[in-house]
Amino acid sequence: MSIKVELEDLAKHVTARGAGYLVTTGVDGRPHTTQVIFELDGSTLRAPAGRKTIRNIESQPLVALLWPPTSADDYNLIIDGTAAAVDVNDQGLGYASIDATHAILHRNAEAVG
Repeated sequence: MSIKVELEDLAKHVTARGAGYLVTTGVDGRPHTTQVIFELDGSTLRAPAGRKTIRNIESQPLVALLWPPTSADDYNLIIDGTAAAVDVNDQGLGYASIDATHAILHRNAEAVG
């Protein structure tokens, strides 16, 4: 079961959960997952990004963000978005700036009932 999250309501969901996961894909289609703390400005999220994440975003900007449930009766928060690599330094480190395009709360597989 999924419950749509309105993009204007992202702040209350993201800030309540702490660190989440940023999932990118490379040109070969392999997923790359990193745990990060996201900053939020409206429906745009920003997170530190390493070299592989930056390379993936530059070649495949569609990303997914995930926050697992915090308890058995909680939901997963899943956000789809389009990312851009920003503020990249000489070492290839920078930030992912993600414009959220869709968000849901998804049923916890461990939920009772």
